[in-house]
Amino acid sequence: MTTISVPLGQRSYQVCIAPAGVAEMAQEIAAALGKPTGVAVLVDSRLGQLSPRVQPLVEALAARLPGVQRLDLPAGESCKTLAAIERTCGWLAGGGYDRGAALVGIGGGATSDHAGFAAAIYLRGIAYATCPTTLLAMVDASVGGKTGVDIAAGKNLVGAFHQPRAVVADLGFLDSLPAREFAAGMAEVVKAGLIADAALLDMLEAHAAMPAAVLAKVIESAVRVKVEVVAADERESGRRAILNFGHTVGHAIEAASGFQLLHGEAVSLGMVAALALGTARGVTEPGLLPRMTALLARLGLPVDVKQRLAADVLDRMEVDKKRVSGSVRFVLVPRPGQAIIEAIALDELKRELLAAV
Repeated sequence: MTTISVPLGQRSYQVCIAPAGVAEMAQEIAAALGKPTGVAVLVDSRLGQLSPRVQPLVEALAARLPGVQRLDLPAGESCKTLAAIERTCGWLAGGGYDRGAALVGIGGGATSDHAGFAAAIYLRGIAYATCPTTLLAMVDASVGGKTGVDIAAGKNLVGAFHQPRAVVADLGFLDSLPAREFAAGMAEVVKAGLIADAALLDMLEAHAAMPAAVLAKVIESAVRVKVEVVAADERESGRRAILNFGHTVGHAIEAASGFQLLHGEAVSLGMVAALALGTARGVTEPGLLPRMTALLARLGLPVDVKQRLAADVLDRMEVDKKRVSGSVRFVLVPRPGQAIIEAIALDELKRELLAAV
């Protein structure tokens, strides 16, 4: 088992990555949660139907922790609504969970966001841990304490910073992950390489196939990028914003698709757009755009941003969380492993993006 520490003082925790069995996972979670008065296990309903690993994990948790009850959440992004959060909080209250209770989220990035946000606001905050079961959740959503839900105006506009007590990633869950969702997770891996780890990009390009040992190393490298950035800037007041590379445009495209695009697919398109903008501005080194476009396409991700980017799509950036006084903190990548943040006026950003792609 690979263990990566997230050093945040009293809020520090560990990310455990391994092809572990349910007993090992449950033991790690139980140790991290300590002695809760009860534990609510929130499970992505689709995962609960598809994976034979879920119920044994719930039972292993019940053997080690008190008052374990399971609640199945709406599948995927549909659980990221205020109405879904209200239902969960009502269920917690009805089950008698108090301030000494804890949550455990089992599922992908949406489940991590839902569980973390519910834990942040129920009784003004209770403990939680996550068991990410998708590649995207393992390398991104479950690490860092950013939790939240979507509203009609945009994605992730309501949320809170609330760090988990532990993140336990069982790589065995990836065996049954659909190819499209695996590819979507690789978008966040590419992002990690672009903003802070050029060697990770080399590793991805060197392996057309992804044997288990290489995949484990890829996941570890991506997690270490996220942890290093989060540890330096927990609440996104500065450098942590580089983790949003590809997300400003990506979120706009994702919302415009009615969330028919997976998050990682939208981020892939957003990264292509950001690299195109950087190239047009003379910031991004020549050759990086075609190099990364080829890599993303080989990984099974969409790169046809020109066909998807229109003025009405870009209008959605007006509610972007990174907007300040009419400008957006936009992340650009000059060269692999390096990211910078530039404040660009919204009108200027829209005009330059449409011209660049």
